[in-house]
Amino acid sequence: MTLRAGIIGLGRIGRGVLRANYCQFPEGRFDIKVICDVMTVDQVAYLLAHDSTYGAAPFTVECDETHLIVGGKPIAYRQVDRRRPLPEEDSFGHLREFELDVLLDATGTASIDNLRSLVTHKTAKKVVCTINLPGCDLSLVYGVNHKAYNPDSHHVISASTCTGNAVTPVLAILEKHIGIENARLITIHPLLSDQRVLDGYHSTSHLGRACATSILPTRTQVANSAELVLPSLAGKLDSISYRIPTAIVSALDVTAYLSRPTTREECIELFNHYAQSEEMQGIINCDSGAWGHEKASIDFLGTPYSVIILMNHLTLTHGRQLGLALMHDNEFAYCMRVLDVFGVLATT
Repeated sequence: MTLRAGIIGLGRIGRGVLRANYCQFPEGRFDIKVICDVMTVDQVAYLLAHDSTYGAAPFTVECDETHLIVGGKPIAYRQVDRRRPLPEEDSFGHLREFELDVLLDATGTASIDNLRSLVTHKTAKKVVCTINLPGCDLSLVYGVNHKAYNPDSHHVISASTCTGNAVTPVLAILEKHIGIENARLITIHPLLSDQRVLDGYHSTSHLGRACATSILPTRTQVANSAELVLPSLAGKLDSISYRIPTAIVSALDVTAYLSRPTTREECIELFNHYAQSEEMQGIINCDSGAWGHEKASIDFLGTPYSVIILMNHLTLTHGRQLGLALMHDNEFAYCMRVLDVFGVLATT
């Protein structure tokens, strides 16, 4: 089946999914029929063609008044209000002409009622969102629970979050083979667009501080993201995020108290096995540096893996306290997983 897709919201993730769709497949991995954002189409074209993080797009980008033209392929463009319509309003009814199989909401502002209304009004058969939104039919982390997707009952699907996709595969392996009593998840995350360049007003006060000058502790839903997919860990995880003044590649520091004694060798063997397995190949990568030297976070720019385990920093204390250092490209890798979610919908 050729999946017919649309995207609402062309911020970092919306544009990232669009870019990733054409990076490996010049004709597009999926048939993206329409994209929507508050920006004018020429602004979208400009930001897609020239990216401060990933450089120039590896395909041609052009536009006319009603289309973004990617690699010579026209994609219909609809300029829409950033504010979400009331669920009972058919504000995206004009998208029905595209007969979409899936509509990706990458705005980060939709409520569950907003998303359900897109299915109710037959704007698209399925809706995928890029946040951890309570009330979704399924929170799907590809490589962990994608086989749980049921097309008859799962219509609004969360693709979890970038950090959720990073840490959940690792926790799933440990929980399955050893067991986890509790774990502390610390995410060290690059700055995000909700922060201020200079000190100014923000509804979350400390995120209003100049983003390039401070490390900012903030709340994160990464523990909740993992628990939605691995309910056996409910109540066993806690987390905190530190926003740091870098542009890309997030790190995770995990301390897990395991259910039974183990050895460092067993843990290494487990992760290496899954990194090469059909189930998680391309999801997990085990990295031991380069020529005996440690890598810097920027070396993982553009890597497609959900999570990269820094094997030199895997520690085990008293046989039960496991320490892990993880990294992942928090944009590109996540966008690749969103496309993998599309693939699940296309083949089920």
